[in-house]
Amino acid sequence: MSSHEQHRQVTVRSTPKLVPFLVAAVAVAFTAAVVVVYSTAPAQDYSRGSSLGYLTFVFAFPSLAIFATLWLLLEKRSRTKAQRRTIERIERGTAS
Repeated sequence: MSSHEQHRQVTVRSTPKLVPFLVAAVAVAFTAAVVVVYSTAPAQDYSRGSSLGYLTFVFAFPSLAIFATLWLLLEKRSRTKAQRRTIERIERGTAS
């Protein structure tokens, strides 16, 4: 094997996970919906539970957009902190 095939340059970086950001966004939307529903007078046509579900749904869209943008910014920052490493191929013996 040639020396070029045994050694390769790779980029190593840590990327934030997307799912925790999305879960946090929905939690923030739910918390905002709870505050709005329980700080205003109850509607006669709707129960508090249905108002809570509707407002959680409505607040989730901007919250998801904000948190996804935050994730993208952190992911872009992680690209600038990426490190180049040299890896070496190790041949393993076969078991007979």
